[in-house]
Amino acid sequence: MRELTSDAERWGDSGAFEPRTVGARLRAAEQPWRFPPSWGMSDTMLEAGRIGEVEVRAAATRGPSHRFYGEPRQDAVGVCPIGDRYLAVAVADGVGSAPKSGLGASTAVTEALRFLARALPDAPEAAGTLPGCFASAAEAVLYQGPEPAELSTTLTVAVLGLTPTTEGYAFHIAQLGDSPAYILSDGVFRHLFDASETAVHNAAVHSLPAHTQPDATVSGHLAAGEALVLATDGLGNPLGFTEVSEYLADAWRTPPGPIEFLYQLQFRRRTFDDDRSAVVLWATEAVEAL
Repeated sequence: MRELTSDAERWGDSGAFEPRTVGARLRAAEQPWRFPPSWGMSDTMLEAGRIGEVEVRAAATRGPSHRFYGEPRQDAVGVCPIGDRYLAVAVADGVGSAPKSGLGASTAVTEALRFLARALPDAPEAAGTLPGCFASAAEAVLYQGPEPAELSTTLTVAVLGLTPTTEGYAFHIAQLGDSPAYILSDGVFRHLFDASETAVHNAAVHSLPAHTQPDATVSGHLAAGEALVLATDGLGNPLGFTEVSEYLADAWRTPPGPIEFLYQLQFRRRTFDDDRSAVVLWATEAVEAL
């Protein structure tokens, strides 16, 4: 890596638009972005909206390291309303050592949501449908080329029921690999999967298409005032630091605007320069009236 420029030579947004530094300075984030050698994944994608009484924000953004070296984004996220009964969301994190993992991640997310859009309307219950979307996603990734290991990716998928009960909105989540999920409640991010399974540099992390079934599943309810968060480890790893978790817990206490959400997701902290992606679903206070 070439020597980083001084403060006086910073490149990029400034003032109110400059992402917040949380903790130690990340100097690579201040360098000019470089384009990947060929067209593929965009630098950033952003989705936002409301379905029923649920607020949705989703973004996937290239990390400072990939921007500095001119490498493509390897994360992907997707959101898919399914009639007025369900909301399906997916997050994938391409394996860093796999040269086409960004394509694998985007393929996995697209096919997982496509499968659920077909299967859920006729399914007796949502939880039993989730494993099938992993097998379908693995098949779609295999179809992309003769070297499937080059497209290796994690995949975490959630289905949220859109008809609330007194307990809140029922959700079912399945995870293959180390892309984590949380409930944000009362200012605290609570892991929905065993945190030890999502540790940094875990050599045993499973991925598509070599594996076709989730490692773990979890079900629960999203109560009024809470948020359900699916993320890649580019966000999950820095969330292990108190100052980062406190910053985002405060920022996501209520749904931010779409651009503000992206700004918050792109906070800077030394060491954490990976792609960073998340889907966040907020349950409104309307649940309490039932």
